[in-house]
Amino acid sequence: MNCFTKGYNKLQLFQQKNNKAGLYKNQIGAIGSVLSHFSTRSGPALITMPTGTGKTAVMVVLSYALQGQKILVITPSQLVREQITKNFRDPKVLLEKGIIPGGRLLPRVYELTSVINDKKEWAKILKSNDVVVAIPGTLNKVEDLTETIGEKAFDLVFVDEAHHSRAKSWINILEAFDQAKQVLLTATPFRRDNRDLKARLVYNYSLKQAYEDGLFSKIQFIPVVTANGTSDLDKNIAIAKKAEEIYKVRLHNDHRIIIRTDRRKDADELHKIYGEHTKLKLAVVHSELSTSTIKSRIDQLTKGEIDGVICVNIMGEGYDFPALKIAAVHIPHKSLAITLQFVGRISRTNTAEGSLATVIAGEHEFKLGTHQLYKEDTKDWSVILPDLHKHRIQKTEDEQDFFDSFEDVTEDQEPIALEYEEPLSLADDDLRPFFHAKVYKIIPPKILLDPDDEAASIDITRLIDFSGTEALKNAMVRHHHVSKTHDVAIHVVAELKTPSWYIKDDKLKDVKNEFFIVYHDKDNSLFFIGATLKDPELYEHIVTQYLEDEVLHDIVHLPLLKRAMAGWREPKFYNVGLRSRKNKGNSESYKQFLGSLAQNSVSATDKFSYTRGHSFGGAYDTVLKKDLLLGVTSSSKVWALEDKKIKYFVEWCAGIARKVGDPEMDKLESPLSDLDTGKVIDEFPAIPVFFADWDHSQYSKNTTIVFLDVDEEAVCEALLCSCDIKVVNQGTSLLTLEISKADYVSTIEYSLNPKAAFVFSATTLNTIAVSRGNSFGSPEAFLAILNDSPVNIFFEDLSKLVGKVYFEFRDEGNRTISDDQIIGHNWPVHVEVKKEYFSDSDIANNKLTGNTKISIHEYIIELAKQDYDVVFYDHGSLEIADVIGLKKGKVQFWHCKKQAGDEPNCNVDDIYDVCGQAVKSVNWANRNLLIKQLYDRADRNKSNSKIKKGNLIDLKAILDSFDNPVIPVEITIVQPGLKTQSLSTKQRQAFDRIKVVLSGAESFLKDVSGCSLSIMCS
Repeated sequence: MNCFTKGYNKLQLFQQKNNKAGLYKNQIGAIGSVLSHFSTRSGPALITMPTGTGKTAVMVVLSYALQGQKILVITPSQLVREQITKNFRDPKVLLEKGIIPGGRLLPRVYELTSVINDKKEWAKILKSNDVVVAIPGTLNKVEDLTETIGEKAFDLVFVDEAHHSRAKSWINILEAFDQAKQVLLTATPFRRDNRDLKARLVYNYSLKQAYEDGLFSKIQFIPVVTANGTSDLDKNIAIAKKAEEIYKVRLHNDHRIIIRTDRRKDADELHKIYGEHTKLKLAVVHSELSTSTIKSRIDQLTKGEIDGVICVNIMGEGYDFPALKIAAVHIPHKSLAITLQFVGRISRTNTAEGSLATVIAGEHEFKLGTHQLYKEDTKDWSVILPDLHKHRIQKTEDEQDFFDSFEDVTEDQEPIALEYEEPLSLADDDLRPFFHAKVYKIIPPKILLDPDDEAASIDITRLIDFSGTEALKNAMVRHHHVSKTHDVAIHVVAELKTPSWYIKDDKLKDVKNEFFIVYHDKDNSLFFIGATLKDPELYEHIVTQYLEDEVLHDIVHLPLLKRAMAGWREPKFYNVGLRSRKNKGNSESYKQFLGSLAQNSVSATDKFSYTRGHSFGGAYDTVLKKDLLLGVTSSSKVWALEDKKIKYFVEWCAGIARKVGDPEMDKLESPLSDLDTGKVIDEFPAIPVFFADWDHSQYSKNTTIVFLDVDEEAVCEALLCSCDIKVVNQGTSLLTLEISKADYVSTIEYSLNPKAAFVFSATTLNTIAVSRGNSFGSPEAFLAILNDSPVNIFFEDLSKLVGKVYFEFRDEGNRTISDDQIIGHNWPVHVEVKKEYFSDSDIANNKLTGNTKISIHEYIIELAKQDYDVVFYDHGSLEIADVIGLKKGKVQFWHCKKQAGDEPNCNVDDIYDVCGQAVKSVNWANRNLLIKQLYDRADRNKSNSKIKKGNLIDLKAILDSFDNPVIPVEITIVQPGLKTQSLSTKQRQAFDRIKVVLSGAESFLKDVSGCSLSIMCS
């Protein structure tokens, strides 16, 4: 047995000898906490105690209490290494108080001062000594630590000044000896880079408690006031003179001064300044000096031969010399941790007249983060520093409590079949989600057994199947932890995927890991999903699995989600998106402003043509009482430019939920309030539907779909935005839509209550799936797209419905179509105005009967040929227009409708249909889209049957000649059934309603694209 094992039974933790106090109570607390920790755990233990409260003594006593066999002590500097070696060899205070046994039961200690690569030499050192004290710089130079020294060489490792332990050089050592018990000790368990100390905080002795217990002295801050514009030289001289002044009236003759700067060059200059302007005897100490020189100058200090030292990042931590009671700081630390370490050097009370320490610095020099230590109300640092320290330690403790609440509920699964794959072991506090979440409103059943039991809506412990979507087809959950305390679940999910550049499906696989975090805010019935894989179908797939029976969910619509920005003071927006109130497909269907004050780019007239889309900005939030950055979207997503521990992700979500769930937020001032966000409705308006259109996002995504028959076989493929969509039935609770391409039609039902939802009708002949190249997804995945980016429904008054959000139409000018835009036309007798076009059977019948009349289409084609260089006949399913005319500088679309009846009668339904076609055709008022669509249609339908004049080369040349990609098209409605004169009373009423529709359509076209509207009637 070695000395620690033999001395274990002689250890006297509560010994008081000759009426002298034993261990400090914080030392007893730390020792007991470490023993308790290792009785149930094996991971590293972290002790936090302020400088000067006996950390070295705790290490010595723990060596006996843990019955260490071979002990390694790691410390950051040569000076401290020497002191710790001395204290282990001769722990005078502990011996005097009878805490530990002396004599042969004291340890043999080896101070590692040079690199040793000889394995036999190390074996000799370990055999002859119980403790090795080293600095990382030396130990890391040993070639192959575990091989040379032995991975089991030490069974107990102490890490002094443990805030360094996340540096690479320290990590290498700790990982090399990870089988040993590891005890980390520091006054400041936090770092400026916010990296965690990988140890469990088992004991925290606060700075405030140390001050109250008399182990930490009062600290007075003496500012040195200089005028604005004072040079650095004059500032340094002023601080030097003030330092000499304070030193002369020090409380005890043995007190010494420490002077700090951050560069060796500055230290030499300060030495010169102090020499020329004061009578203080000083020596410079920094790490580049030889060990013998440093020791010599420290000896001078301890013997009182000099008044103090000028140091550069040395003696600032770990070094024990209680007589240092005055600090002159020329270049302050910016880090709270290092400042506390430094101030701790002068705040020890175990010296004569040690109750007061003094810090001298420039008046406005000390600022740690947002804390300004130079303010008038913070002259007594023994008040402010303990509070700052407590706040940072509390953060660590709160994190630990949060992560302790998680249970590992990962199910056993087959390992991923890769030779290099190892079992996954993750620490939850190592996960750093980006602050981005999809937000859902949880809708409980109408009848709850317990109305107060909101938790019954969500089962946060549920095992989630991530497979079965297009995003993740064969996913495996590798990490699943749940905190029922905080209503949080986290998953790490993996999937083997064949590389896109490899066509065989065999052993060549990529492992793709994805991270998911969900949080249920019970108080506000909101559910957040954060994911590295952002996919609409996957979001839906996840949230539905967490829901209990009969519980529903819906997105949080922008009128409610914008509450997250309520109460913002002096907001600055960096990205503002505006969604066109009107049609889509051209460059202005959705526009955004970027810049430091993007909201200033939103003009007063934009509120008439656009509604609010996404927005991202920052401000001081008067509700949450903090500065923040936040983005919100109309698709129920929130984000911030942060990635932090999951604890802070959850707190971020909770802050958003607190505001979004509170109707009182609607009463607060909110940014971008001039932009309409619409209102949430539960019933469809009683206004006739004008037309339906795809969401603007679909025109840029180029989503390809396939129509599926009853056997789920693909029968037709098309670009989604090229498919026709129309409302075939309208009620207050349900709209029936038809999506069609060629002869294939899919019927979809759209409802609002209790949530906006698109589902395939039970009577539909075809369903739709998203094309994935050589395969296609599920119909449910297509519905997820519709639910995420709903079809836009436009009503007769040009109000619009998107999902559950209804936008009233705002017309800036209240424009009414002019009479000269409705052109009466004398239709020749050889034009059959009751025939828009002749079908094959009509043509055959005309030949039999000798009918030589031409259809409306043929007539318009003949008119177009007279004025245009290229005439394109586009009639057919999903046409741009019936006839398109093109010449340099001008493009015209004709949309034709036959006359119903023998005479013109102003049929409103006929105008509705053709007017809707005309308005939707503005989608193609874009040079690039129009070229692509015309080329595609010409190729599919044989160009000679489509092009009635000119050719595709001429067509492309004409369109390429437009400088602006948005083309000002003249759109003409051709309706012989509409007349302007000799109207009956009934026809006049119909005509007035038709003018309202046409006026809205014209406003629509002008606001969106600059397209013009004309009507060719009788």
